[in-house]
Amino acid sequence: MTAGDVVFYGTMEGWFKAVSAKTGDLLWQFKTSSGIIGQPITYRGPDGHQYVAILSGVGGWAGAIVSGDLDPRDATAALGFVNVMKDLKNATTAGGTLYVFRLP
Repeated sequence: MTAGDVVFYGTMEGWFKAVSAKTGDLLWQFKTSSGIIGQPITYRGPDGHQYVAILSGVGGWAGAIVSGDLDPRDATAALGFVNVMKDLKNATTAGGTLYVFRLP
């Protein structure tokens, strides 16, 4: 959350959103190239402006079905973990892009 009571979050469909912490109203959204599983960070840059950054892209063990292009019909893939995440390919694509936005 920012000092201006704005909360940021991402979705598996690749939407990066900002909502009011008080009302929950959508203030802004941006479509990234892949699903978002990480947490956004905010920081103040050397220029004095505040920024928010988010990494889009699924990976690691949970994202192996997408990033490793595993067959969801293979119940033994990723030591069986593909059974838990078999629908992930329907929600997102592989990726790995860092997006940084300057806040007003």
